[in-house]
Amino acid sequence: MRKCIAYLLIFSIFLLAACPALAGERIWLGKEMVSGYYTFVMQEDGTAMITRYDGEESTLTVPDTLDGVSVTAIAGSAFQSNDALMELVIPEGIVSVGDYAFQRCSNLTEVTLPASLNEVGMNPFAGCQALLGIGVAEGNTSLKISTEGVLFSISDRRLVYYPMLRESGPYTIPKGTRVIGASAFYQCENITELIIQKREEDDPKGIGLSAIGRRAFYQCENLQAINLEDAEISTIGADAFCGCRKLKKLTFPERITSIDERAFQDCTNLQELILPEAITSIGEMAFRNCASLEFVELPEGVTSIGKNTFADCKDLRELILPEGLSYIGGGAFQNCENLQKLELPESLDYIGSEAFDGCAGLEEISIPDTCSFIGAYAFARCKALKSMVMPSYVYTINPFTFSGCISLTEIELPEELEEIGEKAFFCCYSLKEIVIPDPVEEIGDYAFSNCLALEHVELPEDLETVGPHTFEACDNLKDLPDLSDLIEE
Repeated sequence: MRKCIAYLLIFSIFLLAACPALAGERIWLGKEMVSGYYTFVMQEDGTAMITRYDGEESTLTVPDTLDGVSVTAIAGSAFQSNDALMELVIPEGIVSVGDYAFQRCSNLTEVTLPASLNEVGMNPFAGCQALLGIGVAEGNTSLKISTEGVLFSISDRRLVYYPMLRESGPYTIPKGTRVIGASAFYQCENITELIIQKREEDDPKGIGLSAIGRRAFYQCENLQAINLEDAEISTIGADAFCGCRKLKKLTFPERITSIDERAFQDCTNLQELILPEAITSIGEMAFRNCASLEFVELPEGVTSIGKNTFADCKDLRELILPEGLSYIGGGAFQNCENLQKLELPESLDYIGSEAFDGCAGLEEISIPDTCSFIGAYAFARCKALKSMVMPSYVYTINPFTFSGCISLTEIELPEELEEIGEKAFFCCYSLKEIVIPDPVEEIGDYAFSNCLALEHVELPEDLETVGPHTFEACDNLKDLPDLSDLIEE
Protein backbone atom coordinates (compact mmCIF):
# COMPACT_ATOMS: atom_id res chain seq x y z
CA MET A 1 0.00 0.00 0.00
CA ARG A 2 2.83 2.38 0.92
CA LYS A 3 4.57 1.60 -2.36
CA CYS A 4 1.37 2.53 -4.28
CA ILE A 5 1.14 5.88 -2.51
CA ALA A 6 4.83 6.56 -3.20
CA TYR A 7 4.38 5.75 -6.89
CA LEU A 8 1.35 8.09 -7.10
CA LEU A 9 3.32 10.96 -5.52
CA ILE A 10 6.23 10.44 -7.92
CA PHE A 11 3.82 10.35 -10.88
CA SER A 12 2.11 13.59 -9.71
CA ILE A 13 5.44 15.41 -9.41
CA PHE A 14 6.46 14.19 -12.86
CA LEU A 15 3.13 15.35 -14.33
CA LEU A 16 3.46 18.85 -12.86
CA ALA A 17 7.05 19.14 -14.05
CA ALA A 18 6.04 18.04 -17.53
CA CYS A 19 3.03 20.42 -17.67
CA PRO A 20 4.06 23.89 -16.42
CA ALA A 21 0.61 25.22 -17.31
CA LEU A 22 -0.80 23.05 -14.57
CA ALA A 23 1.95 23.94 -12.11
CA GLY A 24 2.04 27.70 -12.74
CA GLU A 25 -0.13 29.44 -15.30
CA ARG A 26 -3.37 27.74 -14.34
CA ILE A 27 -2.88 28.67 -10.70
CA TRP A 28 -2.80 32.39 -11.62
CA LEU A 29 -5.51 32.29 -14.26
CA GLY A 30 -8.05 35.06 -13.46
CA LYS A 31 -6.29 36.10 -10.24
CA GLU A 32 -5.45 39.80 -9.97
CA MET A 33 -1.75 40.69 -9.82
CA VAL A 34 -0.01 44.05 -9.41
CA SER A 35 2.89 45.47 -11.39
CA GLY A 36 3.71 49.07 -10.53
CA TYR A 37 0.57 51.16 -11.00
CA TYR A 38 -1.16 48.40 -12.96
CA THR A 39 -3.43 45.60 -11.79
CA PHE A 40 -3.86 42.78 -14.30
CA VAL A 41 -5.16 39.25 -14.71
CA MET A 42 -3.93 36.34 -16.78
CA GLN A 43 -6.20 35.24 -19.63
CA GLU A 44 -6.79 31.80 -21.14
CA ASP A 45 -4.28 32.46 -23.94
CA GLY A 46 -1.50 33.28 -21.48
CA THR A 47 -1.61 37.05 -22.08
CA ALA A 48 -2.49 39.79 -19.60
CA MET A 49 -5.54 42.05 -19.33
CA ILE A 50 -5.17 45.33 -17.43
CA THR A 51 -8.04 45.71 -14.98
CA ARG A 52 -6.97 48.86 -13.13
CA TYR A 53 -4.51 51.74 -13.33
CA ASP A 54 -3.67 53.86 -10.28
CA GLY A 55 -0.98 56.13 -11.70
CA GLU A 56 -1.08 59.90 -12.18
CA GLU A 57 0.94 60.39 -15.37
CA SER A 58 -0.43 63.04 -17.70
CA THR A 59 1.16 61.47 -20.79
CA LEU A 60 0.88 57.72 -20.86
CA THR A 61 1.76 54.88 -23.19
CA VAL A 62 0.08 51.73 -21.94
CA PRO A 63 2.75 49.01 -21.50
CA ASP A 64 2.80 46.14 -23.96
CA THR A 65 4.18 43.77 -21.30
CA LEU A 66 3.79 43.45 -17.53
CA ASP A 67 6.26 41.28 -15.62
CA GLY A 68 7.27 39.69 -18.90
CA VAL A 69 3.71 38.87 -19.93
CA SER A 70 2.29 40.35 -23.15
CA VAL A 71 -0.64 42.74 -22.61
CA THR A 72 -3.45 42.24 -25.13
CA ALA A 73 -6.53 43.69 -23.43
CA ILE A 74 -7.81 46.57 -21.30
CA ALA A 75 -10.81 45.70 -19.15
CA GLY A 76 -13.96 47.75 -18.75
CA SER A 77 -13.60 50.84 -16.51
CA ALA A 78 -9.86 50.14 -16.00
CA PHE A 79 -8.85 53.82 -16.30
CA GLN A 80 -12.23 55.34 -15.37
CA SER A 81 -12.26 58.85 -13.82
CA ASN A 82 -8.48 59.35 -14.00
CA ASP A 83 -8.30 63.16 -13.99
CA ALA A 84 -4.51 63.29 -14.39
CA LEU A 85 -4.48 61.59 -17.79
CA MET A 86 -4.18 63.98 -20.77
CA GLU A 87 -2.49 62.11 -23.62
CA LEU A 88 -2.90 58.39 -24.19
CA VAL A 89 -1.21 55.93 -26.54
CA ILE A 90 -2.44 52.35 -26.69
CA PRO A 91 0.41 50.21 -28.11
CA GLU A 92 0.46 47.60 -30.83
CA GLY A 93 -0.52 44.21 -29.51
CA ILE A 94 -3.61 45.42 -27.67
CA VAL A 95 -6.58 43.78 -29.41
CA SER A 96 -9.45 44.63 -27.03
CA VAL A 97 -10.65 47.63 -25.01
CA GLY A 98 -13.61 47.00 -22.69
CA ASP A 99 -16.78 48.90 -21.85
CA TYR A 100 -16.24 52.45 -20.54
CA ALA A 101 -12.49 51.78 -20.12
CA PHE A 102 -11.60 55.51 -20.00
CA GLN A 103 -15.01 56.94 -19.03
CA ARG A 104 -14.96 60.39 -17.40
CA CYS A 105 -11.20 60.95 -17.80
CA SER A 106 -12.09 64.62 -17.75
CA ASN A 107 -8.74 66.04 -18.90
CA LEU A 108 -7.95 63.50 -21.61
CA THR A 109 -7.31 65.41 -24.87
CA GLU A 110 -5.60 62.97 -27.26
CA VAL A 111 -5.87 59.23 -27.88
CA THR A 112 -3.99 57.00 -30.32
CA LEU A 113 -5.37 53.54 -31.10
CA PRO A 114 -3.19 50.78 -32.59
CA ALA A 115 -3.65 48.84 -35.81
CA SER A 116 -4.00 45.65 -33.75
CA LEU A 117 -7.12 46.86 -31.92
CA ASN A 118 -10.13 45.00 -33.32
CA GLU A 119 -12.66 45.07 -30.50
CA VAL A 120 -14.03 48.00 -28.50
CA GLY A 121 -16.85 47.77 -26.00
CA MET A 122 -19.46 50.32 -24.99
CA ASN A 123 -18.09 53.82 -25.57
CA PRO A 124 -14.67 53.65 -23.88
CA PHE A 125 -14.46 57.47 -23.90
CA ALA A 126 -17.91 58.38 -22.58
CA GLY A 127 -17.84 61.64 -20.63
CA CYS A 128 -14.29 62.57 -21.77
CA GLN A 129 -15.29 66.20 -22.09
CA ALA A 130 -11.86 67.55 -23.16
CA LEU A 131 -11.11 64.93 -25.83
CA LEU A 132 -10.09 66.74 -29.02
CA GLY A 133 -9.38 63.79 -31.23
CA ILE A 134 -8.85 60.06 -31.61
CA GLY A 135 -6.22 58.74 -33.98
CA VAL A 136 -6.42 55.25 -35.47
CA ALA A 137 -3.16 53.74 -36.73
CA GLU A 138 -2.80 52.97 -40.42
CA GLY A 139 -3.63 49.36 -41.15
CA ASN A 140 -6.46 49.01 -38.67
CA THR A 141 -9.28 47.28 -40.56
CA SER A 142 -11.71 47.09 -37.61
CA LEU A 143 -12.13 50.77 -36.71
CA LYS A 144 -12.50 54.02 -38.57
CA ILE A 145 -12.71 57.71 -37.72
CA SER A 146 -14.98 59.94 -39.79
CA THR A 147 -14.07 63.48 -40.85
CA GLU A 148 -16.21 64.72 -37.91
CA GLY A 149 -14.12 62.70 -35.46
CA VAL A 150 -16.78 60.04 -34.91
CA LEU A 151 -15.46 56.55 -34.09
CA PHE A 152 -17.04 53.51 -35.79
CA SER A 153 -16.61 49.77 -35.36
CA ILE A 154 -16.63 48.29 -38.85
CA SER A 155 -17.47 44.65 -38.08
CA ASP A 156 -20.83 45.39 -36.42
CA ARG A 157 -21.41 48.74 -38.18
CA ARG A 158 -21.64 50.45 -34.82
CA LEU A 159 -21.26 54.13 -34.00
CA VAL A 160 -19.06 53.89 -30.90
CA TYR A 161 -18.15 57.46 -29.94
CA TYR A 162 -19.30 60.96 -30.86
CA PRO A 163 -16.97 63.83 -29.80
CA MET A 164 -18.31 66.07 -27.06
CA LEU A 165 -16.37 69.06 -28.47
CA ARG A 166 -17.72 68.88 -32.02
CA GLU A 167 -19.28 72.11 -33.30
CA SER A 168 -22.92 72.50 -32.24
CA GLY A 169 -25.58 71.50 -34.77
CA PRO A 170 -27.47 68.58 -36.31
CA TYR A 171 -25.86 65.24 -37.06
CA THR A 172 -26.77 62.82 -39.83
CA ILE A 173 -26.17 59.15 -39.08
CA PRO A 174 -24.16 57.79 -42.06
CA LYS A 175 -25.84 55.25 -44.31
CA GLY A 176 -24.82 51.72 -43.46
CA THR A 177 -24.75 52.38 -39.71
CA ARG A 178 -26.59 49.53 -38.08
CA VAL A 179 -26.20 50.32 -34.38
CA ILE A 180 -25.89 53.48 -32.31
CA GLY A 181 -23.88 52.02 -29.47
CA ALA A 182 -24.41 52.36 -25.75
CA SER A 183 -23.47 55.85 -24.48
CA ALA A 184 -22.26 56.85 -27.97
CA PHE A 185 -23.50 60.47 -27.54
CA TYR A 186 -23.24 60.46 -23.73
CA GLN A 187 -23.72 64.04 -22.42
CA CYS A 188 -23.00 65.56 -25.84
CA GLU A 189 -24.54 69.01 -25.44
CA ASN A 190 -23.47 70.01 -28.97
CA ILE A 191 -25.98 67.91 -30.92
CA THR A 192 -29.29 69.67 -31.69
CA GLU A 193 -30.97 67.29 -34.11
CA LEU A 194 -30.57 63.66 -35.09
CA ILE A 195 -31.14 62.76 -38.74
CA ILE A 196 -31.44 59.14 -39.81
CA GLN A 197 -31.21 58.26 -43.49
CA LYS A 198 -33.33 55.61 -45.10
CA ARG A 199 -31.44 52.71 -46.63
CA GLU A 200 -31.41 52.48 -50.40
CA GLU A 201 -34.43 50.59 -51.78
CA ASP A 202 -32.33 49.10 -54.59
CA ASP A 203 -29.86 47.60 -52.10
CA PRO A 204 -31.47 44.33 -50.93
CA LYS A 205 -28.46 43.57 -48.74
CA GLY A 206 -28.46 46.98 -47.16
CA ILE A 207 -29.09 47.25 -43.44
CA GLY A 208 -30.66 50.32 -41.92
CA LEU A 209 -30.33 51.50 -38.36
CA SER A 210 -31.61 48.57 -36.30
CA ALA A 211 -30.66 49.33 -32.68
CA ILE A 212 -30.17 52.23 -30.27
CA GLY A 213 -28.20 51.17 -27.22
CA ARG A 214 -28.68 52.07 -23.58
CA ARG A 215 -27.76 55.66 -22.67
CA ALA A 216 -27.01 56.35 -26.34
CA PHE A 217 -28.10 60.02 -26.04
CA TYR A 218 -28.03 60.30 -22.25
CA GLN A 219 -28.31 63.96 -21.14
CA CYS A 220 -27.88 65.45 -24.61
CA GLU A 221 -29.50 68.57 -23.23
CA ASN A 222 -29.71 70.54 -26.50
CA LEU A 223 -31.16 67.77 -28.64
CA GLN A 224 -34.48 69.16 -29.87
CA ALA A 225 -35.77 66.80 -32.55
CA ILE A 226 -35.51 63.12 -33.40
CA ASN A 227 -37.10 61.50 -36.43
CA LEU A 228 -36.80 57.74 -36.18
CA GLU A 229 -39.35 57.11 -38.93
CA ASP A 230 -36.79 55.65 -41.34
CA ALA A 231 -34.99 53.58 -38.71
CA GLU A 232 -35.51 49.82 -38.64
CA ILE A 233 -35.27 49.49 -34.88
CA SER A 234 -37.61 47.39 -32.76
CA THR A 235 -36.32 48.49 -29.34
CA ILE A 236 -35.10 51.70 -27.75
CA GLY A 237 -32.60 50.88 -25.02
CA ALA A 238 -32.72 51.82 -21.36
CA ASP A 239 -31.93 55.50 -20.63
CA ALA A 240 -31.39 56.06 -24.38
CA PHE A 241 -32.72 59.65 -24.39
CA CYS A 242 -32.89 60.21 -20.64
CA GLY A 243 -32.29 63.85 -19.70
CA CYS A 244 -32.72 65.31 -23.21
CA ARG A 245 -34.45 68.32 -21.68
CA LYS A 246 -35.01 70.33 -24.88
CA LEU A 247 -36.45 67.44 -26.88
CA LYS A 248 -39.83 68.60 -28.23
CA LYS A 249 -40.50 66.46 -31.27
CA LEU A 250 -40.26 62.71 -31.45
CA THR A 251 -41.31 60.44 -34.33
CA PHE A 252 -41.20 56.69 -33.80
CA PRO A 253 -40.71 54.03 -36.49
CA GLU A 254 -43.78 51.90 -37.20
CA ARG A 255 -42.03 48.61 -36.41
CA ILE A 256 -40.92 49.47 -32.87
CA THR A 257 -42.24 47.03 -30.27
CA SER A 258 -40.64 48.04 -26.98
CA ILE A 259 -39.32 51.05 -25.10
CA ASP A 260 -37.01 50.12 -22.24
CA GLU A 261 -36.88 51.60 -18.75
CA ARG A 262 -36.16 55.33 -18.36
CA ALA A 263 -35.71 55.70 -22.14
CA PHE A 264 -37.21 59.23 -22.14
CA GLN A 265 -37.14 60.11 -18.45
CA ASP A 266 -36.60 63.83 -17.75
CA CYS A 267 -37.38 64.91 -21.33
CA THR A 268 -39.09 67.91 -19.76
CA ASN A 269 -40.08 69.68 -23.02
CA LEU A 270 -41.69 66.71 -24.80
CA GLN A 271 -45.34 67.69 -25.34
CA GLU A 272 -47.09 64.92 -27.26
CA LEU A 273 -46.71 61.17 -27.39
CA ILE A 274 -48.32 59.01 -30.06
CA LEU A 275 -46.92 55.50 -30.11
CA PRO A 276 -47.12 53.15 -33.11
CA GLU A 277 -49.51 50.21 -33.06
CA ALA A 278 -46.69 47.65 -32.85
CA ILE A 279 -45.72 48.76 -29.33
CA THR A 280 -46.38 46.05 -26.74
CA SER A 281 -43.96 46.90 -23.93
CA ILE A 282 -43.10 50.13 -22.10
CA GLY A 283 -40.49 49.91 -19.36
CA GLU A 284 -40.54 51.36 -15.87
CA MET A 285 -40.09 55.14 -15.65
CA ALA A 286 -39.88 55.31 -19.47
CA PHE A 287 -41.49 58.79 -19.57
CA ARG A 288 -41.11 59.85 -15.96
CA ASN A 289 -40.89 63.63 -15.42
CA CYS A 290 -41.79 64.50 -19.00
CA ALA A 291 -43.25 67.57 -17.34
CA SER A 292 -44.60 69.23 -20.54
CA LEU A 293 -46.29 66.11 -21.92
CA GLU A 294 -49.97 66.94 -22.44
CA PHE A 295 -51.37 64.05 -24.47
CA VAL A 296 -50.71 60.31 -24.38
CA GLU A 297 -52.42 57.60 -26.40
CA LEU A 298 -51.29 54.04 -25.85
CA PRO A 299 -51.82 51.46 -28.63
CA GLU A 300 -53.96 48.33 -28.35
CA GLY A 301 -51.01 45.98 -27.88
CA VAL A 302 -49.99 47.46 -24.53
CA THR A 303 -51.28 45.19 -21.77
CA SER A 304 -49.34 46.59 -18.83
CA ILE A 305 -47.91 49.91 -17.67
CA GLY A 306 -44.83 49.60 -15.49
CA LYS A 307 -43.79 51.28 -12.28
CA ASN A 308 -43.61 55.11 -12.45
CA THR A 309 -43.90 55.04 -16.27
CA PHE A 310 -45.60 58.45 -16.48
CA ALA A 311 -44.97 59.70 -12.93
CA ASP A 312 -44.43 63.46 -12.53
CA CYS A 313 -45.86 64.29 -15.97
CA LYS A 314 -47.38 67.38 -14.41
CA ASP A 315 -48.98 68.82 -17.59
CA LEU A 316 -50.63 65.57 -18.71
CA ARG A 317 -54.26 66.42 -19.41
CA GLU A 318 -55.51 63.71 -21.74
CA LEU A 319 -54.78 60.02 -21.46
CA ILE A 320 -56.24 57.31 -23.69
CA LEU A 321 -55.71 53.77 -22.45
CA PRO A 322 -56.33 50.73 -24.67
CA GLU A 323 -58.83 47.95 -24.22
CA GLY A 324 -56.70 44.96 -23.28
CA LEU A 325 -54.75 46.82 -20.62
CA SER A 326 -54.83 44.65 -17.48
CA TYR A 327 -52.10 46.06 -15.25
CA ILE A 328 -51.22 49.56 -14.03
CA GLY A 329 -48.01 49.45 -11.98
CA GLY A 330 -47.10 51.27 -8.81
CA GLY A 331 -46.78 55.03 -9.21
CA ALA A 332 -47.57 54.79 -12.93
CA PHE A 333 -49.28 58.21 -13.02
CA GLN A 334 -48.15 59.59 -9.67
CA ASN A 335 -48.19 63.41 -9.45
CA CYS A 336 -49.89 63.93 -12.83
CA GLU A 337 -51.42 67.05 -11.35
CA ASN A 338 -53.46 68.24 -14.36
CA LEU A 339 -55.10 64.95 -15.31
CA GLN A 340 -58.81 65.65 -14.71
CA LYS A 341 -60.78 62.75 -16.14
CA LEU A 342 -59.89 59.15 -16.84
CA GLU A 343 -61.79 56.14 -18.08
CA LEU A 344 -60.09 52.85 -17.34
CA PRO A 345 -60.65 49.93 -19.76
CA GLU A 346 -62.92 47.00 -18.92
CA SER A 347 -59.94 44.64 -19.18
CA LEU A 348 -58.17 46.21 -16.17
CA ASP A 349 -57.49 43.85 -13.26
CA TYR A 350 -54.74 45.52 -11.20
CA ILE A 351 -54.03 49.06 -9.97
CA GLY A 352 -50.71 49.26 -8.14
CA SER A 353 -49.69 51.21 -5.06
CA GLU A 354 -49.51 55.00 -5.60
CA ALA A 355 -50.73 54.55 -9.18
CA PHE A 356 -52.62 57.87 -9.15
CA ASP A 357 -51.24 59.33 -5.93
CA GLY A 358 -50.96 63.11 -6.12
CA CYS A 359 -53.20 63.50 -9.19
CA ALA A 360 -54.54 66.65 -7.60
CA GLY A 361 -56.78 67.65 -10.52
CA LEU A 362 -58.43 64.27 -11.03
CA GLU A 363 -62.17 64.86 -10.63
CA GLU A 364 -63.60 61.74 -12.18
CA ILE A 365 -62.37 58.20 -12.70
CA SER A 366 -64.27 55.11 -13.77
CA ILE A 367 -62.89 51.83 -12.45
CA PRO A 368 -64.25 48.72 -14.19
CA ASP A 369 -65.92 45.98 -12.16
CA THR A 370 -63.26 43.54 -13.39
CA CYS A 371 -60.56 45.18 -11.25
CA SER A 372 -59.70 42.96 -8.29
CA PHE A 373 -56.79 44.79 -6.68
CA ILE A 374 -56.18 48.42 -5.73
CA GLY A 375 -52.91 49.08 -3.93
CA ALA A 376 -52.01 51.27 -0.98
CA TYR A 377 -52.01 55.03 -1.68
CA ALA A 378 -53.50 54.32 -5.13
CA PHE A 379 -55.63 57.49 -5.06
CA ALA A 380 -54.05 59.32 -2.14
CA ARG A 381 -53.93 63.14 -2.46
CA CYS A 382 -56.41 63.18 -5.34
CA LYS A 383 -57.71 66.46 -3.97
CA ALA A 384 -60.39 67.09 -6.60
CA LEU A 385 -61.92 63.58 -6.61
CA LYS A 386 -65.55 63.86 -5.53
CA SER A 387 -67.04 60.40 -5.80
CA MET A 388 -66.03 56.79 -6.30
CA VAL A 389 -67.70 53.46 -6.97
CA MET A 390 -65.46 50.60 -5.94
CA PRO A 391 -65.34 47.42 -8.08
CA SER A 392 -67.31 44.43 -6.81
CA TYR A 393 -64.34 42.08 -6.54
CA VAL A 394 -62.09 44.20 -4.35
CA TYR A 395 -62.04 42.58 -0.92
CA THR A 396 -59.57 44.88 0.84
CA ILE A 397 -59.15 48.65 0.86
CA ASN A 398 -55.44 48.96 1.47
CA PRO A 399 -53.79 51.51 3.78
CA PHE A 400 -53.90 55.16 2.68
CA THR A 401 -55.81 54.31 -0.53
CA PHE A 402 -57.90 57.50 -0.39
CA SER A 403 -56.04 59.49 2.25
CA GLY A 404 -55.98 63.21 1.53
CA CYS A 405 -58.91 63.09 -0.93
CA ILE A 406 -60.23 66.28 0.58
CA SER A 407 -63.14 66.72 -1.90
CA LEU A 408 -64.47 63.15 -1.71
CA THR A 409 -68.11 63.39 -0.61
CA GLU A 410 -69.33 59.89 -1.32
CA ILE A 411 -67.99 56.41 -2.01
CA GLU A 412 -69.79 53.15 -2.66
CA LEU A 413 -67.98 50.19 -1.17
CA PRO A 414 -68.26 46.66 -2.64
CA GLU A 415 -70.74 44.35 -0.93
CA GLU A 416 -68.15 41.62 -0.39
CA LEU A 417 -65.54 43.91 1.18
CA GLU A 418 -63.76 42.26 4.11
CA GLU A 419 -61.19 44.74 5.43
CA ILE A 420 -60.43 48.47 5.54
CA GLY A 421 -56.75 49.29 6.11
CA GLU A 422 -55.20 51.93 8.33
CA LYS A 423 -55.67 55.56 7.23
CA ALA A 424 -57.60 54.38 4.18
CA PHE A 425 -59.77 57.54 4.28
CA PHE A 426 -57.54 59.71 6.48
CA CYS A 427 -58.25 63.45 6.01
CA CYS A 428 -61.18 62.97 3.62
CA TYR A 429 -62.55 66.27 4.90
CA SER A 430 -65.74 66.29 2.77
CA LEU A 431 -66.93 62.71 3.29
CA LYS A 432 -70.35 62.91 4.95
CA GLU A 433 -71.62 59.34 5.05
CA ILE A 434 -70.16 55.86 4.76
CA VAL A 435 -71.91 52.48 4.63
CA ILE A 436 -69.53 49.69 5.56
CA PRO A 437 -70.67 46.29 4.20
CA ASP A 438 -71.49 43.39 6.52
CA PRO A 439 -68.52 41.12 5.63
CA VAL A 440 -66.04 43.70 6.99
CA GLU A 441 -64.52 42.36 10.20
CA GLU A 442 -61.61 44.75 10.65
CA ILE A 443 -61.18 48.52 10.29
CA GLY A 444 -57.61 49.77 10.62
CA ASP A 445 -56.38 52.49 12.92
CA TYR A 446 -57.01 56.09 11.77
CA ALA A 447 -59.04 54.70 8.83
CA PHE A 448 -61.50 57.63 9.02
CA SER A 449 -59.50 59.98 11.20
CA ASN A 450 -59.93 63.69 10.40
CA CYS A 451 -63.01 63.13 8.25
CA LEU A 452 -64.30 66.47 9.50
CA ALA A 453 -67.69 66.40 7.72
CA LEU A 454 -68.54 62.78 8.53
CA GLU A 455 -72.00 62.64 10.10
CA HIS A 456 -73.16 59.07 9.70
CA VAL A 457 -71.47 55.66 9.64
CA GLU A 458 -73.28 52.38 9.15
CA LEU A 459 -71.21 49.62 10.71
CA PRO A 460 -71.46 45.85 10.06
CA GLU A 461 -73.02 43.67 12.73
CA ASP A 462 -70.11 41.24 12.86
CA LEU A 463 -67.34 43.82 13.11
CA GLU A 464 -64.55 42.35 15.24
CA THR A 465 -61.73 44.90 15.37
CA VAL A 466 -61.23 48.65 15.10
CA GLY A 467 -58.20 50.77 15.90
CA PRO A 468 -58.13 53.11 18.89
CA HIS A 469 -58.04 56.16 16.59
CA THR A 470 -60.21 54.88 13.73
CA PHE A 471 -62.69 57.77 14.00
CA GLU A 472 -60.45 60.33 15.72
CA ALA A 473 -61.29 64.01 15.06
CA CYS A 474 -64.60 63.17 13.37
CA ASP A 475 -66.28 65.97 15.32
CA ASN A 476 -69.61 65.85 13.44
CA LEU A 477 -70.11 62.11 13.94
CA LYS A 478 -72.86 61.89 16.55
CA ASP A 479 -74.41 58.43 16.26
CA LEU A 480 -71.32 56.26 16.59
CA PRO A 481 -71.93 53.32 18.95
CA ASP A 482 -69.52 52.39 21.73
CA LEU A 483 -66.68 50.45 20.12
CA SER A 484 -64.46 50.09 23.18
CA ASP A 485 -64.88 46.30 23.25
CA LEU A 486 -63.60 46.06 19.67
CA ILE A 487 -60.51 48.24 20.04
CA GLU A 488 -57.26 46.42 19.53
CA GLU A 489 -54.33 48.33 20.95
